[in-house]
Order: sequence, then structure tokens, then C-alpha cells
Amino acid sequence: MLAVAIGLVTVGVPPLLLPRDRNSPSSAAPAAVAPPVPAAGASPSAVGNSGGSAAQSQPASPVAPAASPCGTAGSARPACTVYGAAVGTGWSVRSVGVKVVTDGVVPGTDQVALRVEPKEKTAAVALVAATPVAATRLTFRVYGGRVHGTVLRVTVSATPDPAGTPPLVLTAPVDVWTPFDVDLRELAPGRPVRRIDLVVATDMLPNAYRFFVDDLQLR
Repeated sequence: MLAVAIGLVTVGVPPLLLPRDRNSPSSAAPAAVAPPVPAAGASPSAVGNSGGSAAQSQPASPVAPAASPCGTAGSARPACTVYGAAVGTGWSVRSVGVKVVTDGVVPGTDQVALRVEPKEKTAAVALVAATPVAATRLTFRVYGGRVHGTVLRVTVSATPDPAGTPPLVLTAPVDVWTPFDVDLRELAPGRPVRRIDLVVATDMLPNAYRFFVDDLQLR
């Protein structure tokens, strides 16, 4: 009876208490854990992929071009001289309700300037840069129209669209050159220059006559 009891105790020893053989299969490294399944709404790019086929990354959002200093001779950047006897490099002229002559001759002189001839009540000329330009001042001269001179609403915009930009009202007397110096830090604080609008204030004058613009410079 005693022998039988000892045999039963020996058989009943749990196998977990026995030492493991280091060379036995049970001592091998644990199986690799499967990669986690992303939760609903998670981006696929947030989950690792060891198979070599990385998830396609989404294209970056387009970034607006940064403003740069005015270009110099031979540069691809817009010139500091927006107009000076000719339209500056990197600038183009757009107009509404006016006839624009880029090489108009000022009466009684041989000087060439930008001649603007209003034809409609919505008379405006704009100079648009190919890329934004960093500047703090805008200087130019206006040769006022006959009889009443010329009143302009000047707008400086950071984009090709001037919508929502407040204008500055300037007056040029009859048939004389009047210089203007505009502080862009007040007119368009912290913004680059992409477009300059000269809108004829026909509502402030009984008639609008031809006028000239020259020496349009960014500084």
C-alpha cells in the first residue's frame, strides 16, 4: 500500500515544476506578434508595414509662393521698376474701360510714359507681378488730366485679385507731374506686393481725361 501511494504522488507532480531543457523546442523564442489593426478612422500611414510596400503618402497641400526681393537685370524675379518708360520685367498690364498706351508721349515733351485714356465709368489699369515682391514703399508720378486733373484710387494687393483691399485716394492737378510716395506698411501691412491698381474715381469728377503715369517703383 505504501508503494502504491508513493507511485501516485510521483505521477501527480505538475510538469510546470520540472526544469526545462534549454535545447528542447519549448525554449524557442515566442512567435512574432501580428501588427496591430488600425482603429476605425485611423490613417493607414500610421500603421507600420514590414512587407516593403509602404503606404502611399498623401500629396502635400500647395504652398503659396513666398515673397522675394525685387529682381535685378537678368533675374527671373519681377523688377523693382514696375514702369519706367516701359513695363518692367516680370510685370504685365491689365485694364478695364480704358485704352492704355505703354509708350505714350507726354504733351510738349519727348518723354515717354504710361498713357491712360478712360473710356467708361469703370476705368482702371492694373500692373500685376508674376510672383509676389517684398517691398515697403511705392513711389510714382502722375501727370493729371486736362480741365479737372485726375483722382485715383490706388490699391496694392498681395494676390492677383484685389477684392477686399482698401484703396488710397490721390489727386493729381491738371497737366503737371505730381509725385506720390506710399508707405506700404500702412496701406498693406505685412503683405507682399502682387498687384497695383489705379482706378479712376469718375464718381468724384464730372469728366475723366487722359493722364500719364511714370517712375512707378517698389522699394
